[in-house]
Amino acid sequence: MACRIIAFDIWGELAHFRRFFTTSSPLTFSFPPPTTVRGIIGAILGLQKNEYIEITNRLSIGIYITSPIRKLRTGLNIIFTKGSGGKFEPTLFKDKKGDVKKTVRTQIQVEFLKDPGYRIFVAGDEKLLDSLLNYLPYHKTEYTVSLGLSECLADFKFAGEFTAEEVEETSEIHSVIPTRKIKNISLSNQIKLAKERIPIYMNAERIVQEYDNIVFETSGKPIKGAFKNVFHIKETGENVHLFTVPSQQMSKRSFEKDAKSG
Repeated sequence: MACRIIAFDIWGELAHFRRFFTTSSPLTFSFPPPTTVRGIIGAILGLQKNEYIEITNRLSIGIYITSPIRKLRTGLNIIFTKGSGGKFEPTLFKDKKGDVKKTVRTQIQVEFLKDPGYRIFVAGDEKLLDSLLNYLPYHKTEYTVSLGLSECLADFKFAGEFTAEEVEETSEIHSVIPTRKIKNISLSNQIKLAKERIPIYMNAERIVQEYDNIVFETSGKPIKGAFKNVFHIKETGENVHLFTVPSQQMSKRSFEKDAKSG
């Protein structure tokens, strides 16, 4: 099965994609999960917060690490928001604070990615792909693009429009890939592998519907072995896995939307 793919590179000085199991000392995923990539696409196209998830769920997403994964931890000062009455009070006035020492700020340790870079592959809905072609080649966006946090500003560059063919099995993979798509991995070449469990897609209420275990090479090198049901890009020779929202979930949302409008 052949499909049309649009690719763009995105990078920045810092990135933070918070792991769902961390709270007061946030840790970051090594790459943007598909849910985050959909938010980036929504920002480029100018989609509203209450609509971008449902719209971008029509797209399939591939993620290729182009810069070595490097992490650092630093302290961030955040406003102490508990007021004297025990209620939410995001103020810098000490006399309005609820603690004895009148704390204005509190510091937390946050993990960031240093100088991250990724190539994003987008396939699926033809109209959305056409819309992206009105922005990416001209370095245009409707909203500011960031890498996770709004403070982690990102830059991007259009990489091209390609044709990809789904293959039953390939001996090399360039993108991140779920463990269920791996038959075996060759460890003969010098590679550094890692595995993370990430969110795959959310519903319109922003509730994660699926998580998956993902394998990747930390420096961006291709992984050799045997990988099933991936897409081969004819023009570049890259093999990528595309994260796709299950069709039954899309059908369910469409049915619920039609039922409400009816």
